[in-house]
Amino acid sequence: MRLLRPDLINWSLAVPVLVAFWAIGVAYARAMRRRSPVAPRFAPLSRRSTPTRAAAILVCGVAAAAGLVFAVVRPQALLAARTPEYERQDVVFLLDRSASMRAHDVEPSRSRRATAELRNFLRSKPDTIDRIGLVGFADAAVVLSYLTSDIDSLAFYLDWIDEDPTTLLGTNLGAALRSARDVAQKDDRPTRKLFVLISDGEDYGAELDAALAAFREEDRRVHTIGIGSDRDMPIPLPQPGGREVFLRDDAGRAVTTKFDESTLRRIAVTTGGRYVRSTTGGELARAIGEIVEGERKVIGFRTSTEYRDLYPAGLAVAAAAGAALCLLL
Repeated sequence: MRLLRPDLINWSLAVPVLVAFWAIGVAYARAMRRRSPVAPRFAPLSRRSTPTRAAAILVCGVAAAAGLVFAVVRPQALLAARTPEYERQDVVFLLDRSASMRAHDVEPSRSRRATAELRNFLRSKPDTIDRIGLVGFADAAVVLSYLTSDIDSLAFYLDWIDEDPTTLLGTNLGAALRSARDVAQKDDRPTRKLFVLISDGEDYGAELDAALAAFREEDRRVHTIGIGSDRDMPIPLPQPGGREVFLRDDAGRAVTTKFDESTLRRIAVTTGGRYVRSTTGGELARAIGEIVEGERKVIGFRTSTEYRDLYPAGLAVAAAAGAALCLLL
């Protein structure tokens, strides 16, 4: 422990002075009671000092004075803390860009809510996450960003996804996994790679089994987040001027989409990952955070020391003792 203001330690002499004044006051009160005793019939109306009350006054007064002196000299205690050090990680996000992701069962749409929550994650990502990659997919997969720590670059691609009017039909989850695996294999850093797939679950490709086998062989886990409600939803298509029309088949009937979690569960279970369902979109950011936190691996501890101020404790003791003293007097 150290004192920041040791020059003020002389204020501690106030404690014995206070005790001396208390002793004088008690002796004076006893002498006055002997000289001028209270008649028995007025005793119930008299506020007499009992030994217990006098001792309580002394204790509260000394505690208040000592607490103030303790705070004035600004004591600090040297504390040691062990901080865990985590393995560095990279995250590859696989984002479904198919037409069904434009459905409005999640406001403002499945796709826009997903990109919004990804932006929120990027702004407050944990320090253990070094870089982030982004793969967009529909019937085919495209690497939009290889692993990078440039958050502005990733935000640019998310903005581009929101504004891209191109209608992408079909969904190929196997192609998305293959592209994400390529992103990890082309990186030469020894950081652990996390894979997070965000989709409404539809899959019309034929490559999923092969992709899952490759991930299992390399012991890579894929975490999946399903976004969408259980309702059949029409698929909106953007038109010039901000208008939307709904996708129709050759017979003129509206084509609908319905969330399907079976494939997403299968991907997570097969690779040892975690599946999370999001029906409103609000669960996305929390799910991403929990997935990243659950994958953290402690590789050691760092011991650090710092001085911590103790004067608040002295002020608290002085305030409590002062309040009790006011009630006693």
